[in-house]
This record gives sequence, structure tokens and C-alpha cells, in this order.
Amino acid sequence: MAHDYESEAVEKFLLPSQPDKGNFTSRTAYKTVLKTYWRNHTHVMEAWKQWKQGERIEDMRREAEAARARAAAEKECREAAEQTRKHHRLKEGEAEAGTSVKHCKRCAAKGKSVCGLLSLC
Repeated sequence: MAHDYESEAVEKFLLPSQPDKGNFTSRTAYKTVLKTYWRNHTHVMEAWKQWKQGERIEDMRREAEAARARAAAEKECREAAEQTRKHHRLKEGEAEAGTSVKHCKRCAAKGKSVCGLLSLC
């Protein structure tokens, strides 16, 4: 999932305004304010980077979770289809065997409904 972190970060992390040299009469005062500006700017940019990294990690976690959920749903669907196929084969086998096939004690203990010619005891 593509996400525009840059635009969102610009809205969340406002950069301080750079001081205008023309507004200062003293060069020392300007340099002091400029140094403070760069320190604040660097702080905001570091917070911006950390936020973007956290968002990317969270997106990857969400994508992995969604992939796991899809895989689980697909597995459940495959298992349900396989159970349906087995059920139909068993029903067909019972229909072919009819009621004349006797159950041996071993198959009855295992819960098999068809014995004799159609299954190996």
C-alpha cells in the first residue's frame, strides 16, 4: 500500500521560520537566533524521520497481518472444499457398497462406515 508520508509529515511537523537577516541590527543577535533556528529545524526533521519510520513499520505490520488473515481464510476454504470432496466420495462409496457389506470389528471400532472390498482393514 503506497502512502504519501511526505505530505502528511509536512502537515504534522511544521518547520520553524528562518530568521530574516534584515530584521536584526546586530550581527551577533542574528547569529544567535539563526543558531536556535537550525537547532529547532534539526529537531523537527529528526522527529519527522522517526515518525515516517514508525509509520512504515506499522504499515508493514498491517500488511503482514492482512496477508496472514488471507492465508488463513484460503486454508480454511481449501480444507472445506477437501472435506466436501471426501464427503461426496464417501457417500458414493456407501451407495456402491449398499447395505450387504458387513463391518468387521476392527473397522467398526475405528468408526468406518464402509468395510470389506472398498477399504483396507
